[in-house]
Amino acid sequence: MSRKKAASAALALAVTAGCLILAARNVRFGELWIVLSGARMIWLIPLLLISLVDLAIRAARWKILLKRAAKAPTPLLFRLEAIGIALNNVLFMRLGEVARAFLAARELGIPTMTVLASVAVERALDLAALLALFCAASAGLPALVPAPLRRAGLLLLAGAILALVLLALAEKPLSSGGAWERRLRRWPALHKLVAQLSAGAAVLREPAAAAQAVLWSLVLWSIDALFYWAGARALDMGSFVDYPRSILILSWAGAGAALPAAPGAFGTFEALVKSILVDLGAPDAAAFGYAVFNHMTGYIMVTAIGLAFLWKIELSFSELQGALSREKGK
Repeated sequence: MSRKKAASAALALAVTAGCLILAARNVRFGELWIVLSGARMIWLIPLLLISLVDLAIRAARWKILLKRAAKAPTPLLFRLEAIGIALNNVLFMRLGEVARAFLAARELGIPTMTVLASVAVERALDLAALLALFCAASAGLPALVPAPLRRAGLLLLAGAILALVLLALAEKPLSSGGAWERRLRRWPALHKLVAQLSAGAAVLREPAAAAQAVLWSLVLWSIDALFYWAGARALDMGSFVDYPRSILILSWAGAGAALPAAPGAFGTFEALVKSILVDLGAPDAAAFGYAVFNHMTGYIMVTAIGLAFLWKIELSFSELQGALSREKGK
């Protein structure tokens, strides 16, 4: 491991440790055990179904984003989405995204950068959809979300939508002699990156495809919010978490995923989810238990599914990392 990677890993582990300490503050572990041991395991069935539906929706949306480059079978994309999330959960630096792009390129016979561009557009759609749901939920819960935070959410949403629109329409301005090309030619690497992202977003110029991608993104995160709603029922915490509040919790957890942390967002997830549950009136032990239960349930389910698919294609971690290193060196 290079010194830069080692430093990044050390920072991530330090943030994880600090956040876990913060999350565990004021928590008596005897009370935490009572919360977790009282979980109704029957709720694991809907939680698993939600996880599978999540992967299916991701695959359907990815198929739309890749349709200009390849005719991708939905079952293949389902498996690759699961593998990517699983590897993100066990490897530093979110290498799962790069790994699934590499595997998709290998299976579909298209350039890896083409697939990576579609992955980047996925993330932009995710951001826009999550912000849209957050803005809708926070508008209905003004007592829980301060006005400045609601305004910030609206501004970020507008920025995400604008970025997607500009990328979708950027092909002509980026072409030789175009307005953007003339301004970016002094930075060849930046010009190449923007051009690749624009190619990934080009499918959004088709109204039907754009509508489908946006709709699937909104449905995806609406379904994911159900995971937090169902987790509250498993722990008999329904009085604290209704569906609109589950959207706020999902948004808060999503913000935490952007912070440096150990793979799987351990620590940051627990600290942020516990903080919002406490604000909703839950006791410290119950709030921490809710965060731990939801995190570990989702983590184990999706990671197990993804690693099972990775094992099925008979590709080890070392072989995958070697392939990614060779691809990077091209």
